Amino acid sequence: MATSVPDAGTSNGSQAEEICLVCNDFSTGYHYGVPSCNGCKTFFRRTIMKKQVFACQYNGTCTIDKSIRCACRHCRFEKCLKVGMDRNAIQQNRDPIGYTKRTRRYPPAKTLTASMGVSPPAIVPQSQSPQQSVNELTAEQMAEDVLLQTLMQVENQVEKLRNSNFVMQKSLIEAVLATSIFLDPQFIESPMEPAHNYDILRPAKMADYHYWHEREWVIMIEWAKTIPVYKELDLADKLALLRYSAITYPAMIQCFYTPDKGPDTIVFPNGAYFDRNPEPERPAGFQRKKFQMLDNLLKPLRDMRVDINEFAAAKAIFFLNPDADDLQPDTRHPIAETRASITNALYRYMVKRRGSEEAADRYGKLLLLGTVIATMAVEMKEAVVVADFFEQVKFSPFAKELLFGVKHEANGGTPISVVTP
Repeated sequence: MATSVPDAGTSNGSQAEEICLVCNDFSTGYHYGVPSCNGCKTFFRRTIMKKQVFACQYNGTCTIDKSIRCACRHCRFEKCLKVGMDRNAIQQNRDPIGYTKRTRRYPPAKTLTASMGVSPPAIVPQSQSPQQSVNELTAEQMAEDVLLQTLMQVENQVEKLRNSNFVMQKSLIEAVLATSIFLDPQFIESPMEPAHNYDILRPAKMADYHYWHEREWVIMIEWAKTIPVYKELDLADKLALLRYSAITYPAMIQCFYTPDKGPDTIVFPNGAYFDRNPEPERPAGFQRKKFQMLDNLLKPLRDMRVDINEFAAAKAIFFLNPDADDLQPDTRHPIAETRASITNALYRYMVKRRGSEEAADRYGKLLLLGTVIATMAVEMKEAVVVADFFEQVKFSPFAKELLFGVKHEANGGTPISVVTP
């Protein structure tokens, strides 16, 4: 029997059996002719009623799913039309532009926020004006904002750890299973003096690259352990996510935290730097990565003037990839849900800081850096394998365990020992 389709309202049928044809989130019923979520319904209605016209920066090829559905409004609207949303079903007198209450039910906000040990932040969601009270946020939105606030708080400690004389002498597995140093009150409260400085600049040597990559990996492990969904994963899945980001995480950190010493220069905290000048001692694949970092990461981050809170969210979004290799199937969904929560909270943060028009454009540009990250990950994975096979680069035992997989689970792996070059 054919399913009846209301012209504009939400059907009262079972929502569990349907997904949104636009972004694959849970459908709240039939809207404008197709099963869709409230977010895509509202976006479609607003676009039609305001007669908005969008442009795509990537030739109309952007992926639209619930994690990054707001990144490209052009491709999202085109997909709305492609799946069959009917613009003629919008009725001016029945479809005013305004707040649409979500129909799913969530646990009380007090329970969610208390379990994370953080008070809910006063971040205004997209559909609310600054005058509206934080109490009008849904429980889900409050939990999302708490998660984002936690990421922001941790990020404010990253540079402190990066510049310190902190040395970790644990195996990879021991480091992954131990409590994060970012959750240690003594570390958070200690006024640690920087162990490095930028006073004297010099071209980076191979020892600098090795040292700073391994130091960024240590920080990545400590940082990842502060993300609630990561802490709940099995060891194999934790290692899979670390392995997926082992190449791109250092690149993001180095591009964001480098002092501005010119448009094509990345400086490590000890003053070692690299730029566009050729480095004959490095493999060709590593040279390509350097140019990708300068052109596709450093320049956009600076042009957009990404703040530390936006960077904290983007870094977590790129790290929590449910399609990472070797993840168990049943862990992909909670990872995807957490990533979607962070993207929602990030957009609300941007709207509050910059207004809806600027936020939408900025949000899309920031999330589309994920395309650059994914490309770098694929290309550099091949370059790393080649460099290891032909012994063009001498990787430490810890680097090999992280990049290629742990080989010594029985004895916990090889200890990390990051010593200043």
